[in-house]
Formats: sequence, structure tokens, C-alpha cells
Amino acid sequence: MFLFTVKMNNVGNTFVACGLIYCIHQYNWKSTTINFAFDTKTGRYWNPNIPFTNQYGYNSMVDYNPAEKVLYAWDAGHQVTYPITFEEH
Repeated sequence: MFLFTVKMNNVGNTFVACGLIYCIHQYNWKSTTINFAFDTKTGRYWNPNIPFTNQYGYNSMVDYNPAEKVLYAWDAGHQVTYPITFEEH
């Protein structure tokens, strides 16, 4: 079991993709970042500092669809999608 802590005021939403947990900093800021990633296999965590835009300014749900390689989000009453590409390390 891996133990890590994230301050709750630093997490607006989360999603899981390819065995990694990603945290989006703010759900109600138009411009924010993915500010936390956790690898469930290794226990390693870091701040990827990836820019993220809540298109309508209030994101209430994010989920990754691996078959389509898309993030689905519910943002201020609108369903939005974000195409995702991953880099091999």
C-alpha cells in the first residue's frame, strides 16, 4: 500500500489514466493546471504542471475514456471533451 497526502484545497477534480491518478488544481478557475500525478504501480508522485482549461469556468466531473483517448468533462452544464496524448518515459 502506498501512502501519500494532497492538501484538499489544492485539488478541484481527479481522473485516472493508464494507472496514474491526476489532480486538477481548481474546478472553478477557467485557467488552471494538472498539479499532481501519482503512479499506482510505483508509488511515485510529482507535479506535472500541465495547463488545463475549464472551458466554461466550472468543472464538476472529469473522466478518462481509454478507448477514445479522450477526457470527458461536465463543465457548467456543458459536456466537453479534451483529446489526450501520452508520452512514453
